[in-house]
Amino acid sequence: MTDIKVSPTDRPAAKENNFASWKFQIENTVNADPLADGACLQVLRAYLDFMTSADARPYRSLIDLQVATSLAENTIIDRRRKLVQLGYFKRAGKTSDGAVRYRVVNARESIVLDHQIISRETLRRLEAEKKERTRARRRQSDAVAIADEEEVTPSPHEGLSSVWPLTARGDSPSPHEGNNVYDTVESLSMERRENLSRQISFSGDAPQKQSEVASSYAMVNRAGMTPNEFVLQAAAEKLAASGRHFSGLFNPGDVEEAN
Repeated sequence: MTDIKVSPTDRPAAKENNFASWKFQIENTVNADPLADGACLQVLRAYLDFMTSADARPYRSLIDLQVATSLAENTIIDRRRKLVQLGYFKRAGKTSDGAVRYRVVNARESIVLDHQIISRETLRRLEAEKKERTRARRRQSDAVAIADEEEVTPSPHEGLSSVWPLTARGDSPSPHEGNNVYDTVESLSMERRENLSRQISFSGDAPQKQSEVASSYAMVNRAGMTPNEFVLQAAAEKLAASGRHFSGLFNPGDVEEAN
């Protein structure tokens, strides 16, 4: 294995690269420090621009810092004091004009790295909990939707298998629509059936109602018909009297004989 020798001309370049890496590291540290803000980073960069090496002791006047950062004088003084408190700036004497020199140190690198690790893990845990809550709400919504679908039951009159047949409503016409004989028989049978078949509760005028029922049954008996035949015969008479033509229910002469 051969040793790689570095020529004297390559040493300044390597030293410069190390210094540039050091500046990037301290800038990243201040940028991620929860106790520092963007103004602290601006003041730090203004000092780093006047450093030629990590051992330099730069100084900047307030006017120079205002021009370099575009910050107000009070903000610059406050943030520079903050950098001193956090340990990034350490006093290193004064100039002949009384300006304070500072030594720049990456004092909180390990603390900020630990903070980043903890923050990253905390954010991941919070994001996982958020996703789990979202999935739980979605599962709950799906369960409620399924339960609502299961609770829906058809109407007792819905479908062809219903015990109640479809009647002449909407788009479902009656099979007897337009049949005058059927309509007349239906209306008359409803009227006569009340007197012939239903149970009558006799009250104050019981003798009169009882007499009407007896008279109706006597009329049917005299005609020698059943109540249904009597109703059909009455429907035919009503249609004949109104001049309507009908066929298929009576034989020729049925209506004339009844009359």
